[in-house]
Amino acid sequence: MNRLVIGTRASKLALAQTQTVIARLQQLYRELEIVIEPIHTHGDRVTETPLARIGGDGIFVTEIERALRAGVVDLAVHSLKDLPTAPPEGLLVLVPGPREDVRDVLVRRRDFLGSPAEPGVRIGTCSLRRTAQLRALYPQAQILPLRGNVDTRLRKLEAGDYDLIVLAAAGLRRLGLSEGLADRLECLPVETLLPAPGQGALALELRADSELLPLLTPLNDVEVQAATSAERAFMRHLGAGCYLPVAAYAWLADGRLHLRALVISLDGRRAVRVQGSVAWHAGQAPRLAAQLGVMLAEQALAQGAEEIIAEIRAASTV
Repeated sequence: MNRLVIGTRASKLALAQTQTVIARLQQLYRELEIVIEPIHTHGDRVTETPLARIGGDGIFVTEIERALRAGVVDLAVHSLKDLPTAPPEGLLVLVPGPREDVRDVLVRRRDFLGSPAEPGVRIGTCSLRRTAQLRALYPQAQILPLRGNVDTRLRKLEAGDYDLIVLAAAGLRRLGLSEGLADRLECLPVETLLPAPGQGALALELRADSELLPLLTPLNDVEVQAATSAERAFMRHLGAGCYLPVAAYAWLADGRLHLRALVISLDGRRAVRVQGSVAWHAGQAPRLAAQLGVMLAEQALAQGAEEIIAEIRAASTV
């Protein structure tokens, strides 16, 4: 292959993420011509509607996968957290490393000197997962909807629509914005605000019959793929979609694959928290990741997670 066409969303963040993949590929294959094909997805076009109301999983990937299957592009680069957890028909997913910072961050408006815990403070986010956890953390704050790309969200913050907004640390770092916002950022530990399954990781998607697989294998990170697979297996076994308040974070430590996960009601008052681990063997990574995710999902279901998810689904269709 002499020429590679990569499909991705047309947002500044998606293009920046794709450039990191291109840089890795060009280090390995200097003669390879690489072209980006920006694709506008349904989620990009509908910018004022809360994600949970738009129409389920895949709103940021469906058009890209369609182009991939049609041969318009050879490879797709996604934020892994945007990919539905069901295996895509006729496609393969690889997860490159390293994984970026998985944490969420609070960004303060320049002239706001207060605390997120103060009564009436306005905090913006587009995520039900963040909304529910923020309501539990800051019960006197107003948690308000916020859509748009990172630049748009920051503009809305400075326009005075919000006192604070919540963004992913990974996105700010990939856009080179972390340093300029450093005096207004507060990184929230995963123990405080648990991230979305797959947060901070990228996904490389290709056709199952593609000749690209041997070229991309050096980019695949077995440990990152295992950790994110455990997170996504937890969500998939619950029958939860990308935009419900389900959080999970997996990591390797002391020869074990650990997973911490959460299902929380929209008001933040009911939460099912589970945590566990399995012994790590790199040669059995896919099986271990699935085993851990399913094991903790079963624990969560036994503790009432299914009822919480059903209530949230019912509320989102009203």
